[in-house]
Amino acid sequence: MSTDADLVSEVDDPERRLALIRQREILLAFEEYGPGYHRVTGDGCRYVAEIVNATPAEWEWIYAHARTHPEVLIQAGPARNPLQWRQLRREQGEAAFRAADAAFTAGDTAAALDLLDEAHALGTLGPEQWERLRLAVITAADAGR
Repeated sequence: MSTDADLVSEVDDPERRLALIRQREILLAFEEYGPGYHRVTGDGCRYVAEIVNATPAEWEWIYAHARTHPEVLIQAGPARNPLQWRQLRREQGEAAFRAADAAFTAGDTAAALDLLDEAHALGTLGPEQWERLRLAVITAADAGR
């Protein structure tokens, strides 16, 4: 369980949260594109990096992640077409958003923030909406102290 000091540290560092959201976006791209491109080309990492418009540091992270987690280049679930992937991501994002609302209502600020991050990574929340909701959660948590 997070202490108030831990929560303030997380909350006061939106850049850290954005970096973790970006990492999650890359992992989602691995899930969606990595196995198929790897099967066809032998270099799924390259295509994941190109699809997410990776920075040089992200390219390195993508290849390092695949070396330490080779399963990201193996299809774990059913084959899906682009429409099915969009539907799945929409459902996952909406579920994360509903769970964030439930966590917020229950007073679990850390979980609410993490779930808002997940909804953002899944594309349910845009950057402005994510920031507005994140600040609302922080403000409510500060008011409750």
